[in-house]
Amino acid sequence: MLVLVAACRGSPTAVADPVPAKPQLPASYRGALPCPGCAATSAQLDLWPDGTFHLRRNGLPGDELAVDEVGRWRMDPDASTLLLYGGHEAPLRMQVVGWRTLRALDSLGQPAGPGDAFDLQTDGSLQPADLSLRLHGMFTYLADAARFEECLTGRSYPVAQEHDYLALEKEYLALSKSAPGAPVLASFDGALEQRPRMAGEGAEQAVIVHRLTGLWPGQSCDRAMSHASLSNQYWRVDRLRGLRVNPLAESPGDVFLILRGDRGGYVASAGCGRYAGSYQVRGTWIAFDAPARRPDCPTPLRDRQQTLLDTLAAARTWAIQGQVLELFDAEGLSLAALEAVYLH
Repeated sequence: MLVLVAACRGSPTAVADPVPAKPQLPASYRGALPCPGCAATSAQLDLWPDGTFHLRRNGLPGDELAVDEVGRWRMDPDASTLLLYGGHEAPLRMQVVGWRTLRALDSLGQPAGPGDAFDLQTDGSLQPADLSLRLHGMFTYLADAARFEECLTGRSYPVAQEHDYLALEKEYLALSKSAPGAPVLASFDGALEQRPRMAGEGAEQAVIVHRLTGLWPGQSCDRAMSHASLSNQYWRVDRLRGLRVNPLAESPGDVFLILRGDRGGYVASAGCGRYAGSYQVRGTWIAFDAPARRPDCPTPLRDRQQTLLDTLAAARTWAIQGQVLELFDAEGLSLAALEAVYLH
């Protein structure tokens, strides 16, 4: 629509409608975004009116599971800026150029590239992209139906019975729960992909479980939304080499790792005394030195202690999702999953 206004000399002048305060949603926006270590990466941003978003990046070097994001958005009305919160400290900023165009901004609120280098555009339709990412949320299973509520967005999805799903279901059913079908916090490497609807025609986005990290009965989404710090932290070892660490009759206590910072070193236990050593961290790289001495443990605690020692010796990278720490070897394979415990 055009609005006719009188110019200063009396002749009518056509003035375009003002830029809308926010984009017209739901919609999928496609284009390019800046990325570390490369000129640009193609991307798709899916926005919904309820304040949730999905972001798919293609061709970003490095860990593929760190490429895609889900989260929540809000508008900064004073700056006509869309703020995307995907679990990072600083939000991704997008300027609303018009209802068809979003422009990537840097941390200072300036265009991230020259001209329209990093614009995402839409034709007004929504076609949700498939995502690959680490997922953290509440898992429920009842009457042969499994669902997953993602923590950051609060969205609920059906869980497809494929890939590593059976491991998740088996572990869930083995837990002591307050009631059948009670939700339990789960974390895993997974995907959001289109699958046929369980009931009715058409397709819907479903959760795919690629690799189970663990179930955390004592946690909730509220706690998982805050990320634990790596150092100055007591970490209870939940899994070693893919196997759950269960209490043994010889030692019902925790298997744990205490990280006191680079200079403070670490203290660890397999349930039969403690041993200490030093470790180094640079970004997501980590390395543990062998302890000067180790306690003499009876069998089977001796085997568990050796597994813990071998795990720390092989660890090369780390990642924290909520209150869960994972250690990985040089090939990127998961060695251990640990849960932050806050002592009183």
